Amino acid sequence: MKIAIVGCTGRLGSNIIKNVMRRDDVSLQYAIARRGNQYVGQSMSSVAGGNCQLEIIDDICKAVECDVFIDCTNAETFMRDSLPKYKQMNKPVVIATTAFSAQDLEKIKDLAEQLPVFMEGNFSVALHDFIDTLKFAVGRISEDTDIQIVEYHHNLKLDAPSGTALMIRDALVKANHRITEDMINISSVRGGNIFGEHEVIFANCKDEVTTYKHQVSSREAFADGAIEVAKWTVKQQCGLYNMDDFCADRG
Repeated sequence: MKIAIVGCTGRLGSNIIKNVMRRDDVSLQYAIARRGNQYVGQSMSSVAGGNCQLEIIDDICKAVECDVFIDCTNAETFMRDSLPKYKQMNKPVVIATTAFSAQDLEKIKDLAEQLPVFMEGNFSVALHDFIDTLKFAVGRISEDTDIQIVEYHHNLKLDAPSGTALMIRDALVKANHRITEDMINISSVRGGNIFGEHEVIFANCKDEVTTYKHQVSSREAFADGAIEVAKWTVKQQCGLYNMDDFCADRG
């Protein structure tokens, strides 16, 4: 399978590329950066190291021979620059960024009527299992239980709260009809090179506290997950998919 990475010079994009280069089941066909990026015209090795001599380009529409796009840019760049070109290219797209507005999401849904689109705030299968555990737990809490989500990320992460924290909150609300979004407080910590940590605290008024935590020590889980998701997405019909669909299909 031939992959095009959009946002190839960013942290996640470059990590996905390193992962692709180690695998035999996928190949890196295009490395795409935004226009004006300092690395455009250089080889990918200047960003990710190694021996990847693929030249970094700045136009999605030149990626005519790829099977799927993995977009690791940001919400603003995606909506302004990338989305119209994906409509033109008509190839499957994996969206590996967050912080979209409600209006943005409607436009992405429209895109998914034309081609397969996979969008998720986190590509870790273990994180998905973590959320399933939380769904079970929150359905059993007492009415006097307070819920807190604390999320930690590196100091360059722009959105706060994180897309994953919002995913967790939404899952908790859907799993217990007594809970509303404003009943769940999210605290965001930004510091150093923290890859990602999410802690959910259930504290009741009977002197009991239950804590659940998911933590990663590298971006390997995200990079590997994005590739596995891309392999799955190219086999799907038009529609908007997420990790629930992917994990359900895998059994």
